[in-house]
Amino acid sequence: MLIETERLIIRDFQLKDKENLMKIIWQKNVIRFMRDWSENSIVEGRLLGYIKWLQTQKESKNIYENKRYAVVPKETDELIGMVGMGLEDTLNEVEMAYFIDEDHVGNGYATEALKALYEWCISVSDISYMILTIDCENTASCKVAEKAQFKLFEKRIPIGHKQPNMESDSYFYYRRYR
Repeated sequence: MLIETERLIIRDFQLKDKENLMKIIWQKNVIRFMRDWSENSIVEGRLLGYIKWLQTQKESKNIYENKRYAVVPKETDELIGMVGMGLEDTLNEVEMAYFIDEDHVGNGYATEALKALYEWCISVSDISYMILTIDCENTASCKVAEKAQFKLFEKRIPIGHKQPNMESDSYFYYRRYR
């Protein structure tokens, strides 16, 4: 998959991305709000295996499958983040996800990548909306969601279970309709 925006290329992960990806997933806010990335990279070779698995999904346009894509500036082709989508198991809805290297936050890259992937998903499927679930403590991510035209639907407090990767006991549930 390849999407070009004004400043970015959203593409399949490549083996050359491993080093930058490892650096990013161990950054404070990625650990804080997307803990599964760092937890799953502890086992030797797991991150490389994940990139290789993602490469087997290159041709798929099934937005219900969990896919993650590299976010790279056009001028460098060096990994600065991730954007993806897939079926969120506990909600049974297609959720989008993203993170950006802390050295590149505040430049609108996450918003640009999220908007572009949303448009691609809408163009290859008949889905009527997509969601974001954002920890209530993650105010920066809420700003990205709103700039990417996702609307806050409600604040949710799970009963009987804790949402994976959530620091607080509640989260904001956003939707963006076709």
